Amino acid sequence: MYSSVMTSFAAAAFLLAVACAKLDKPVIKPPFPNGGLGSLGPDLMSSLPIAAHTTSDWDPDHLPRDCKRLAQSAGFSPLDVDAFSIRFDDCKPQPWVFCRHQDSPLSKKEITELFARLPVRMRQYIRHIIALPGQRSAGSAGDNIQMNGDCEITVFIHETGHSLDSHAFDPKYGVPFSNGRAWMDAYGKDTAVTDDYGQTSQQENFAQEMVVSVYDKNVKGGIGKIQPNARAIYNAYTTLEKYIGDIIIPGGECTHRLENSPAVPKADSARTRIVAKSEPVGEGLMRIESIPVGPITPVRY
Repeated sequence: MYSSVMTSFAAAAFLLAVACAKLDKPVIKPPFPNGGLGSLGPDLMSSLPIAAHTTSDWDPDHLPRDCKRLAQSAGFSPLDVDAFSIRFDDCKPQPWVFCRHQDSPLSKKEITELFARLPVRMRQYIRHIIALPGQRSAGSAGDNIQMNGDCEITVFIHETGHSLDSHAFDPKYGVPFSNGRAWMDAYGKDTAVTDDYGQTSQQENFAQEMVVSVYDKNVKGGIGKIQPNARAIYNAYTTLEKYIGDIIIPGGECTHRLENSPAVPKADSARTRIVAKSEPVGEGLMRIESIPVGPITPVRY
């Protein structure tokens, strides 16, 4: 028993080390147009419908706790950030709460409609999104996404992909999925990765392949329409599609949600030192255990 357990731990540790290391496969040739997956954006925008929704502004003195922390960590004053709720017709029991800095190039409408294009079974794994000024870059932690600058649809899909990696697959295939044998075997059969960003680690490779898979399943003609050498990454994106199923296809309703972080005052005061309780998930929804919250180091796109 001891030997078999130790062997399992050793195997898991090996897979984790491999998943976090820089990948040894070259970037696909020919490269995607303009050298990255942003070229998939226009077709995704015309193929993914905007889910019906309504928005409402929060009061001007409060933010979700996670938004406040992210704004401060990025060097911005929470006083310059506003929160708003989005309630989707396909997930009525619980709204999302997003935050936007007053100088973000993304308007509230743009943030909402970009997120609304993601299929609901993808959306349900995200807690908050905060939009901040700066050069185009993004990062995620604790199932929160920080968008800097004028991020577009492929960035939304990529960052959401990190949460799907940890939550959307049967745990027997690995948590995150990108650490598991099914994913590593698929990677081993391919001859290339999507781009330079996909080379940095298996987690980033997975998130880039998430963009490819969403395109492949929702744009007429699939990924071969834009990448003539799609066979070079075929095993990765088709393995992702096989195991994730209809989560990346529009339709249905939400079944799971994360708790919204509690409302806290924007201004620092004695009240902000009180431990506030997170809001429970909506009635009839299964609560998702969040990825641990940590600092976000945005990556440029």
